[in-house]
Amino acid sequence: MSRQDQDRRARRWSVAQRLDFAANRLFWDGTLQREDIIARFGVSPAQATSDLSALRARLGEAIRYDISRRSYVPGSRFGTPPADAGRLLAELRLIAEGVMEAGDGVLANPPPTEIAGQLVRSVDPEVLRAVLWAIRDAQALLADYVSFQRPEVTRRKLSPHALVFDGFRWHMRAHDAEDGRFKDFVLSRLSAVGIDGPAVETEKNDADWARWLCLQIAPHPGLTKHQQAVVRLDYNMGQTMLELPVRAAVEFYARKRLGLVEGHENRPAKEQQIVLVGCHPMR
Repeated sequence: MSRQDQDRRARRWSVAQRLDFAANRLFWDGTLQREDIIARFGVSPAQATSDLSALRARLGEAIRYDISRRSYVPGSRFGTPPADAGRLLAELRLIAEGVMEAGDGVLANPPPTEIAGQLVRSVDPEVLRAVLWAIRDAQALLADYVSFQRPEVTRRKLSPHALVFDGFRWHMRAHDAEDGRFKDFVLSRLSAVGIDGPAVETEKNDADWARWLCLQIAPHPGLTKHQQAVVRLDYNMGQTMLELPVRAAVEFYARKRLGLVEGHENRPAKEQQIVLVGCHPMR
């Protein structure tokens, strides 16, 4: 690809990014000004005006200019959000965690957001970089690892192929040369990491990673009909149950995070709220 083609593609991507931001700001905030684009992307007033013209051409009657507010507002036909609510909520979480600056988000003034009981589990940047490179290049790692089962630090030869987040901690999915199995290793327990040649085993031989299960989740039968209806609404279950696809390798984490561990169905219904009614392989 020529430099000219690369520059043209970069310009198209930049325009698309700005229009995406503008459409989301318009929908979620209910107002959009040229200055919003200028402040967010550092473009010239002329470029921001051009972007607004492109946005108006795209949205048609879904956008209109309000003279009294001196800003663009959603029109009567702006009924479908440019992105789903999950994307905005994920952004608010990043802001609350300090990962993202509030000014870099979609909302001009994001609401106060609190993460309940957030636990910070530190990961050594050098360790994470080595893991990322090993996954990218299909390499093995030599690393010291502190196991929950062993009191002593052990030196392991590990061949990682993926990262896993269980809702609280980051793991790497890797083949352990010591016992010849694929397992999960907590990143914060790794140290003295170095590349050690080609991976011993790769993702294609990790059967539990390739195998998918379907967790069938329903409201706790001990709830009243009204309470069960509320739970179905919370989890978007429809009229029957929620079918949650998970890799067999992360089934334990999924069940633990949702409170679906052994004996969960015997807990008080108002505390447990959901139960696991089935688990079967997906085809």
